[in-house]
Amino acid sequence: MQPLETMTLCPGVLFDYIPTEDYKNAAFAVGFKYRVKRGHSSADAMLSRLLLRTSCDYPTHTLFSRRLEELYSTDLTAQSTRHGDFRAALFQATFLDEPFVHAIPSFSKEVISFLAGALLRPAFDRKGKFREDVIAQEKLTLLDQIRAIRNSKTAYAHMRLSEITADPRRYDVPDYGTEEEIVGITPQTLANRYRDMLFSSEVRFVYAGSLPKETVFALIREQFKVILTERKPLTGRNSMSRRAPHSPILRVVENTDGEQAILGLSYRLPIGFGEPGAEKMTMLSAVLSDAPMALLFSEVREKNGYCYSIRSSVRASNRDFVILCGIKPGSEKQVERAVSRVLSIVRAGKTDPALLSAALSYVTMSVTSIFENVDEMVNYILFRRLFNKTVDPSELSRRWASVTTQDLATFLKKVRPDAVYLYTPKGEDRNG
Repeated sequence: MQPLETMTLCPGVLFDYIPTEDYKNAAFAVGFKYRVKRGHSSADAMLSRLLLRTSCDYPTHTLFSRRLEELYSTDLTAQSTRHGDFRAALFQATFLDEPFVHAIPSFSKEVISFLAGALLRPAFDRKGKFREDVIAQEKLTLLDQIRAIRNSKTAYAHMRLSEITADPRRYDVPDYGTEEEIVGITPQTLANRYRDMLFSSEVRFVYAGSLPKETVFALIREQFKVILTERKPLTGRNSMSRRAPHSPILRVVENTDGEQAILGLSYRLPIGFGEPGAEKMTMLSAVLSDAPMALLFSEVREKNGYCYSIRSSVRASNRDFVILCGIKPGSEKQVERAVSRVLSIVRAGKTDPALLSAALSYVTMSVTSIFENVDEMVNYILFRRLFNKTVDPSELSRRWASVTTQDLATFLKKVRPDAVYLYTPKGEDRNG
């Protein structure tokens, strides 16, 4: 990992500086962590797109794009994700590092100034709000995303499990809201949410490149001075509140017009995002689904052919572990039993040491490969810094390597079945 130095720009606003000449590109990013508000998920998703399309200086997308081309095709990216009580919004510029630039003096300053203008000086109308025509276009884009998820059975099943397990009084599901919420967005509500993001957030900056740290430090203070004010630490949970557990577990069946069925199994995790013991959760996911010839794939699909696809994911911010299976309609009970047998292997402490070793290699490679690209490295560091987590791959590898088969067994015994969701063709036998 590259050397990293953390500096305080002002109380509550930190800057991570990564001096490196290993890449042709440099990267600069700013992240905001602010509180989730029910009814605002669509506005949050829309903001991440609006802010990197125009600015006060470049009020049309054509002018904005042309300026990016002039900056040697600098790449701007936005990411907005929810984690427990918080929303993390990350905005990043990846651009040619100074030694490789010709004809544009102070090139990095030009790029950072451009990004700051997009974030802090949007192309507002005369009333100081986002323009109606721009909002209308983004509404259509967001509605298309919702429809695309409905057309993907696996994505739709994943979303429905979120709806079933999340506390409906606190969180919008899906993460970007609903059609009704999108339609209800106004210039005023969007402007209010924009101010929440800027001025009610924890803020972090990350830079990787060849510029001296004093130069970057001064650039940030100059370009982002409007938000460099004293801030109080945010309060809230890193893990999403769940609905009350059901006994027996909640089962939901929904019909589809298609010919394929999707079985979703949700398990409640004993820990949430960033809590002690997360290394066991990471290794469990790798052993079951991520590593080469992981148990769910090899035992349920390859060896016995119970389903045509199977994958799992840990959503630590929701405190859940989800398994999604593409199955033959009517075979859900058989698949449930097969998955249960796989989990019992791990729960009994019988995980093959060779598989545990393969899982360790997989998760270690997944993180270390991030540091091969400056843009991925900066994004990774910024996100983890916002949630006060370690960014050192060697430290993460040490924690993962310490996990034993007995650790996985003990951890899995605390994981509880929570919900079953079946998305199946109409009129099919559902007795398995």
